[in-house]
Amino acid sequence: MYEIVILNGQDYPVRFGMNSLRVFCHATGRSLQDLEKIGFDLSLNDACELIKAGLSDGARKAGKDFQMTTEDIADLLDEDFEALQRVLDVFATQFTAKAGSTGNEKGGKKTPKKK
Repeated sequence: MYEIVILNGQDYPVRFGMNSLRVFCHATGRSLQDLEKIGFDLSLNDACELIKAGLSDGARKAGKDFQMTTEDIADLLDEDFEALQRVLDVFATQFTAKAGSTGNEKGGKKTPKKK
C-alpha cells in the first residue's frame, strides 16, 4: 500500500513499510527504537533521508523508476517546503497503523478468536 503525495506539483507514491524504514535506519544510523520519537528529534538531513526512503519504496511498490538523491530531495523542499509536512503526515499515518497492528488483522479487521 502506498499513498500519492503531491510534491512541487508532481504526484509521487509514498510508502513507509519495513523496507523504507530499514533503508532510513541504515542511511542515518538510527535504530528501530529511534523511530518512535522521530517526530520529536529529526534533523534536516534525517528528514530528507526519511522522505527519500518513503518515495523510493513508494516508487518500488508502484512499479516506477526512482533515481532521486538526498540532494534532489532537499532541492524539492526548497521549491515546496510544505511537502515535508505532507510526507511526514503519511509517515505518521502509516507508521502508527503498523505500530498498532497486533498481527491478527486481515484486511484491516481483527480476526475473531477461536473458542
